[in-house]
Amino acid sequence: MNGLDLAPLGGWLLTFALHSTIALASAWTISVALGRRAPALQETLLRWSLWAGLVSATVQCTVLGSPWSPRTLLAPAVVAGADAAIAPLDTDPLLALASWSPPPPAPSLAARLSTDELIVALAAFAMLLGLGWLLRVQWRLRRLLADRRPESCSRVLTTAAEMARRAGLQQSPQLSRSERIRTPIAFGLLRPEICLPAQVTELSDESLRAMLAHEVAHLRGRDPAWMWGAVWLQALFPWQLLLVAVRRRWTHRIELRCDATAAEQAGATAVARCLLDVAGWLQRPAEPSLLALGMASRPSALRERVEAALQGAPAARSSRLASAACGAAVLGALTFAAPGVAAIPVEGEALAAIVMPDAPSAAESPLARGASLADQLRAEHEDLLAEAAQLRAELATRRVSPELRSLQQQLESRLVALQRLQQRLQEVLTRSESR
Repeated sequence: MNGLDLAPLGGWLLTFALHSTIALASAWTISVALGRRAPALQETLLRWSLWAGLVSATVQCTVLGSPWSPRTLLAPAVVAGADAAIAPLDTDPLLALASWSPPPPAPSLAARLSTDELIVALAAFAMLLGLGWLLRVQWRLRRLLADRRPESCSRVLTTAAEMARRAGLQQSPQLSRSERIRTPIAFGLLRPEICLPAQVTELSDESLRAMLAHEVAHLRGRDPAWMWGAVWLQALFPWQLLLVAVRRRWTHRIELRCDATAAEQAGATAVARCLLDVAGWLQRPAEPSLLALGMASRPSALRERVEAALQGAPAARSSRLASAACGAAVLGALTFAAPGVAAIPVEGEALAAIVMPDAPSAAESPLARGASLADQLRAEHEDLLAEAAQLRAELATRRVSPELRSLQQQLESRLVALQRLQQRLQEVLTRSESR
């Protein structure tokens, strides 16, 4: 293909699709099998599975290469076919020349679309749709929070400062309040902020502590940044449907972890009561909050969260070392063991490139094809003579083994045969032109 070669990008996309499917499906299956056991392991595994395919496919395609790629498995067959298509030199040169015919012309780019071009085009179209969805979501979220104002209630500010101090934050997060949301939203990495609904003053002291402890736990775990990155990943690759399923299950595990943290600070009953209060606010007509990391943001999971909070299970936190080890294991398994997809030349195109890189067009006359072949043969012969002379000069200054001397003699004899072929071909062309 002339111009931009999309084969590497197409191979990377297929490799990412394969690796991400393996990682996401494995993490989702393990999480479902574990149920409520090992919540910290589930959360870590689900989080790393979202990014593992992206990293492993990039490393494989740009640095390591895959030991199971089609290039490794099929390329020898292409080379073998090319060797079989080249006539051996010990046959009659004129018979080999007469039996050769140019390969059929390849279809024009306007008449066909290669597999790599089709893959890249479809992925680019899907990415544009995903980015459009993400921009729309971001615009709606900004419009939703545009009217928020700084929190002024002393009870809320004091409780938030207490929860931040207990969570180990260096400073209390910024608090704001909005009339247009029904669940609290935690966002921001450099400037963490918690936006509360207007009904927050209706909560009792215990429920207020539970709500703020929940949102502070999100900020302490940097959940808004991780979740926003996952949303970007889903927007860039919307065709990977497993991203949606794994992201939702991962979000649910995060909510359960923050509920358990809030239960440690305010009590299990206060968390359950707060969840029910927020669920009641969601029944009121309002524009739904988007991408909220807030309490009861998904009413379908409310029952499980209330039951988990009332059970009083301790908050499961994975250490940084355990998280890094889990991530390294997932990435290593995909990068060094998972198969990859690499573009290989079509067998017919590879043979045509080896036998005759610049094959003449079928529309040319036989005489023109013969003249073109003679010119190419003459150029190849001159190059071979130059290389043979250089090799002869180097061997003259060294002690040569009998085997190497025999190979040199064979090369000399084949050069002589090639020169005879060139002379006979020139004679045939001369007689043809004179007719």
